[in-house]
Amino acid sequence: MLPLLTQITEDLQKEDLLIIHLAEALECPPDDILDFDIFLNEYEKGCLVGLQKEFISSGRLDDLAMIHAGVWALTQAKPSLSTKVLACFDHEECGSTSKQGAASPFLAHILERILIAQKKDRESYFQALAHSFFISADMAHALHPNAMEKHDPVNRPILNGGPVIKISANQSYTTDAESAAVFTALCQHSGVQFQKFVNRSDERGGSTIGPISSTHLDIRSVDIGNPVLAMHSVRELGGVKDHFAIANVFTTFFETL
Repeated sequence: MLPLLTQITEDLQKEDLLIIHLAEALECPPDDILDFDIFLNEYEKGCLVGLQKEFISSGRLDDLAMIHAGVWALTQAKPSLSTKVLACFDHEECGSTSKQGAASPFLAHILERILIAQKKDRESYFQALAHSFFISADMAHALHPNAMEKHDPVNRPILNGGPVIKISANQSYTTDAESAAVFTALCQHSGVQFQKFVNRSDERGGSTIGPISSTHLDIRSVDIGNPVLAMHSVRELGGVKDHFAIANVFTTFFETL
């Protein structure tokens, strides 16, 4: 997509227009700007829509919604003996191969340094990994009324139907029977209804940071997420009830495991 920035007129300099604009905004000479990162984002704020205000319409629900719920849950959770970690990775949708992405050793190094700060050795680190549990939280595809044939005939998540356990035989999700049972128990303990998502066998689905992180951390893991429509579009559509539900499940997770 070619963005429309402005219209060139006789009184508007044609060369280095963007650099000059940035310099004015930063109140510095244009020559001081050696390079920059700039990205297009939707300007409109998110809002509640629907006759009952039951939907969340916003850009970047995937995956800021899970981050928001996770941060809220971490601040609400009561203290426990376990070490609570919330990892929010950058560059998740463009490969995760940056120095701070999920495919980097960043998280593994941080976890090990936590043990080192506690005066524990590397064997303690491996034992801690074996006793840990990881929730890979990314949004899930809700049943789309205009493309129902793209979904599995049985497992069809709907908006406001609860968090979704994501399952894939080719391991594009980390969920297995044990980790799905753990998350199911968390939902039941929280009084939250949950759903399941399985790709159609002849339709390739996306992946998450779960399998990527598993290449560095052999921790039991489940892939989950709230259902959303129009994933990766400028504005996505999620459910209000789903967001409250997953926040409660995350709080239970931080308090009990």
